[in-house]
Amino acid sequence: MLVVLSIIVVVTLIAVMGQSTFNRSLLLTDTTYTIAFSVREAQTLGLSSRISGSVYGAGYGVRFSSLTPTSYILFADTSPASPGSTQSGLCPGHTQLSATSPEAHPGDCIYDPSATPAELVRTYSLNRGFNIYKFCGHAIGGALLCSTTGDFETMHITFMRPSTDTIIFGRTTGGTTLHSLTDAKIYLRSPDGAAERCVVVSKVGQVAVTDCL
Repeated sequence: MLVVLSIIVVVTLIAVMGQSTFNRSLLLTDTTYTIAFSVREAQTLGLSSRISGSVYGAGYGVRFSSLTPTSYILFADTSPASPGSTQSGLCPGHTQLSATSPEAHPGDCIYDPSATPAELVRTYSLNRGFNIYKFCGHAIGGALLCSTTGDFETMHITFMRPSTDTIIFGRTTGGTTLHSLTDAKIYLRSPDGAAERCVVVSKVGQVAVTDCL
């Protein structure tokens, strides 16, 4: 009888632990896809030039911050509001466009929390203890830069018509330095820190959920 009970206990423990690991993996994957879908939403809004308030032609993007690892934001790139403004020179092609060009856009491809009108569209919060552990990208020239090594504090992933390319910037504390990146990789970690999944965004607009290598 004791042997039988011991076997039952062992089998039960294995089953419970296996179920717990499966549930953790399932929730981690589901949360990672939610982030990927948010990037896709920004891409759809940006390439369709959806009006934001009274501003036309704005790009849309997603911003991640190492200061808020359990949330991220969707933003409309409406500031500066004047298309062709010298301040909008961060966005590829802006410096070559006049304010009267049909393809001239407002914005600078960077989220500005103090902008008027407000750029914030929506804040997404992660639940169940999941967090964005870090985000990385390759600089022009090939160097890998990450938030955990102090290369930047925020990452801005923006989409703007007519180009289907992704505009990716890493910004240091206080916005003193901007790094133009050729790709983005967002690392999501489980509450116990034992598992990770990643969202990868390429320069040509591909968004994928992968294992973190």
